[in-house]
Amino acid sequence: MVPAWLWLLCVSIPQALPEAQPAELSVDVPENYGGNFPLYLTKLPLPREGAEGQIVLSGDSGKAAEGPFAMDPDSGFLLVTRALDREEQAEYQLQVTLETQDGRVLWGPQLVLVHVKDENDQVPRFSQAIYRAHLSRDTRPGIPFLFLEASDWDEPGTANSDLRFHVLSQTPAQPSPDMFQLEPRLGALALSPKGSTSLDHALERTYQLLVQVKDMGDQVSGHQATATVEGRHGRDLWPGLGARLWAC
Repeated sequence: MVPAWLWLLCVSIPQALPEAQPAELSVDVPENYGGNFPLYLTKLPLPREGAEGQIVLSGDSGKAAEGPFAMDPDSGFLLVTRALDREEQAEYQLQVTLETQDGRVLWGPQLVLVHVKDENDQVPRFSQAIYRAHLSRDTRPGIPFLFLEASDWDEPGTANSDLRFHVLSQTPAQPSPDMFQLEPRLGALALSPKGSTSLDHALERTYQLLVQVKDMGDQVSGHQATATVEGRHGRDLWPGLGARLWAC
């Protein structure tokens, strides 16, 4: 015969175990979606017997969701009511519960992480419109004397924010049309090997370089700026430096 205390212990164990919570769901929403709204995102695994309760959608702070999301009570789908801008907010943390009229939770909370999938809608921008630098006899080929800077507000770590720098044109084109070289990833401008052989001529000129920055996504256009490189005779710059840099 089983002792009464052991029988009570066996009965109480299942009641002490916490109810299993639904696993977190993750869903992507395309940025600047141009289709019809509402856009149905994902169907939540609501219990069949939950028809007697009401679906409550709230934000990550537990407050009632007043943003662009809603629940379809008939189908159990989470939906978005308008286009989303990733640069405005990249992620939304929501939770869904099934509750009675008096607020008793029948199911949940179901956590839902909504990630706004980046669209390449941001054009990279140079930090300034005009860059200026000086050349001297100390300038060496391949040693950068000017660094271009640009930024892109698209999602970091993607092709949409992976930038490349290019020289579009050089004026004048003498004594060589390739007097300078621009490292595409770093935006580092240096004298080219061809330019070093004509350094004496370069010191007598002022060069205008039209430079461009583009991302590696599907953006057709980029952003342009001007780099003005002025030759300077003599060793009138700071010792050990091939150029003095400043910006307009």
